[in-house]
Amino acid sequence: MAGKVKRGLLALGLGFATTPVALGLSLVLLVTTFDEDGGGSVSNPFGGLRIGKGGVPAQYAPLILRAAADCGEGLSPAVLAAQIRQESGFDPHAQSKDENGDPIADGIAQFIPSTWATWGVDGNGDGKKDVWDPEDAIPAQGRMMCSLLKKGKAHPQYNGSPIELALAAYNAGWGRVDQYQGVPPPSFAGGQTYHYVQNIMRMSAGFAAPASSENGTPPAGYELPEGTPKEARVAVSWALKQRGGWYQLGGDCTDALGKNPAHWCDCSSLMQQAYRAAGVSIPRTTYDQVNVGAQVNLHKPKPGDLVFNAGSDGSDARPGHVGMYIGNGLIIEAPRTGVKTRIVTYESWRNSTSYLTRITEVRRVVDW
Repeated sequence: MAGKVKRGLLALGLGFATTPVALGLSLVLLVTTFDEDGGGSVSNPFGGLRIGKGGVPAQYAPLILRAAADCGEGLSPAVLAAQIRQESGFDPHAQSKDENGDPIADGIAQFIPSTWATWGVDGNGDGKKDVWDPEDAIPAQGRMMCSLLKKGKAHPQYNGSPIELALAAYNAGWGRVDQYQGVPPPSFAGGQTYHYVQNIMRMSAGFAAPASSENGTPPAGYELPEGTPKEARVAVSWALKQRGGWYQLGGDCTDALGKNPAHWCDCSSLMQQAYRAAGVSIPRTTYDQVNVGAQVNLHKPKPGDLVFNAGSDGSDARPGHVGMYIGNGLIIEAPRTGVKTRIVTYESWRNSTSYLTRITEVRRVVDW
């Protein structure tokens, strides 16, 4: 933990950690929507960001989205945003110092000099690699995180998801991840790295856009991509119309918004009835649905794909919960008793710190 931080950053109530901490700026299509209070979201094919009040400052959102999109490993922009919040509170002038007042790490992404020498980039093409310039530092952060995420995927036996391993390595170095065969435990360095990872993963859900939704209207800016098969379009559309209906274990999902619990939805009946509306027959239970269609790369879901996790009554090998990927980085699910059918972000499952909700399988029902 830095002993002193410039510009009163500790007053923000954030835990800053000294970290060893990107990019050819590829063209990314940005879709922006704003609320009346100036808040809104910026989204891309890899996920989205909430901007404005409670989210990412607008000037940094495109940089974060590009940094994530330039990574071929499925790097979440919401995680990058949460990481910056943890590191600097989005202050490009942040500087961590040791107990003697000597500088340790600089800038919005808190690079130490030796790490900046390795990972720094001239993101804006002005001829300089400037750690104090977010247009350089955020791409560099993305570049380093992408490399660490790839390394994390190469160690599935380690304790923690790949993104958690990457965050731990950004904070403490990959050597510590190797030492502990995963995210260092709370006993290491007073729990600094452990809590660093936990805080970022928790905050990332708040930076994702659109937010979880339970009403009956599509998310702002939502539309299915061109080329989506008719069956997938119908299934997604039908599932969306069930939002707001209460969950009922064993419910057949034939009248999700009605008064009879027997006709409300559980997770797998929502999937079955959505595809039945599209003229496609799939099994009733999650344990059977996981064998439908073709297996899909976890980083490349398409609308209509079935997304599985262990759930409270399953396992990685025999997942007990299912949702449907609907595009735009979103999943629709009938979650559990006492919760209505809702939309959540794909990354909240993909990067979950709990094995119960972390994605174990994606299946494509309709080939396209």
